[in-house]
Amino acid sequence: MNSTEETYNNITADELLEIENLAGLFFDVKSICIAMEWGENMLEAIDLSIQTMDITDKIYCAYFKGRLTYEIQLRQSLKQAASNGSNPAQNALLTLLNQSK
Repeated sequence: MNSTEETYNNITADELLEIENLAGLFFDVKSICIAMEWGENMLEAIDLSIQTMDITDKIYCAYFKGRLTYEIQLRQSLKQAASNGSNPAQNALLTLLNQSK
């Protein structure tokens, strides 16, 4: 097992939380790897996990959980603003509605 595999397989709960937090701020995988001080091999391993949409992979799940958690909050805020009469928010929600069909 090489050091990238060891790092990938032995990732800690704190590291997963940090990935989730950074993904929730919409950092891309490369930026997260830089912040986590991981090299190119780790970036390639994570990219492969994302490309294959491996839902059994803990890093993949942490990354998308972070992104989705913030997106949910953002959409809830948008919905509230639209309900309060904001035309830009209403237009944005209509766009989301049409994209989701």
